[in-house]
Amino acid sequence: MKYLTLFFAMALTFSAQAKQFELIKEHSRIGFDVDYMMMTKVEGQFKDYRGFFELNDKEDTLSNVRVEIVGESVDTNDGKRDFHLKGHEFFFVANYPEITFKAAGPVKVAAGQKFKITGDLTLRGVTKSVTLDGFYKGKLKDPWDKENYFFTLSGELNRKDFEIVWNKQMDAGGVLVGEAVRLTIVVQAQVLGEKTPFSTHMVPNTKAIQERNDLKRGKIKKLTTPTDPNDHKAPKK
Repeated sequence: MKYLTLFFAMALTFSAQAKQFELIKEHSRIGFDVDYMMMTKVEGQFKDYRGFFELNDKEDTLSNVRVEIVGESVDTNDGKRDFHLKGHEFFFVANYPEITFKAAGPVKVAAGQKFKITGDLTLRGVTKSVTLDGFYKGKLKDPWDKENYFFTLSGELNRKDFEIVWNKQMDAGGVLVGEAVRLTIVVQAQVLGEKTPFSTHMVPNTKAIQERNDLKRGKIKKLTTPTDPNDHKAPKK
């Protein structure tokens, strides 16, 4: 019984130290690029996704990473190409609407340091192990006193491993679309449920508003500037 009690105590301690985070889509990006005609490349991104992970600041560990991408949101800045990518020859979103990545960890991370994280990528119903190269840039407080955590990740996969085999032969030899897909991911994250509302970025930065923010953060004890009606003017159309 005492060992069972100790186990639960350790589990609760870890849970208290490891916070759950969510990706901030307005300042994050899940992008990719692939060679085209062996001379240039096509770049794209997914605009709709959700991402979560746990970070233990005391242990410097990253764990329980989970990313869910909506395949329909693929965007390569060309509507016809995007339509093709959503079809059965590529992402086949009608049958496989989500792309997921899951990595249990834990992985050691430290600000200003590189790390590697391995997880299961599921695409078109096929699951493969993928390793990403990561860099933890560190954390910063925004003007609204919210902690923000910043990462970059990159990696490469072979699309044929996920049964994406469409191609065209070039007259001079070679193929139209490369097999290697390079991933580039930029992450800004905040504690789950404590996201800075994006609308706050559009509030005018007047002296009165600065004072109200300082009062909330405990930097001043009282307001000295009255609220200016211009603080709340609607933008001109």
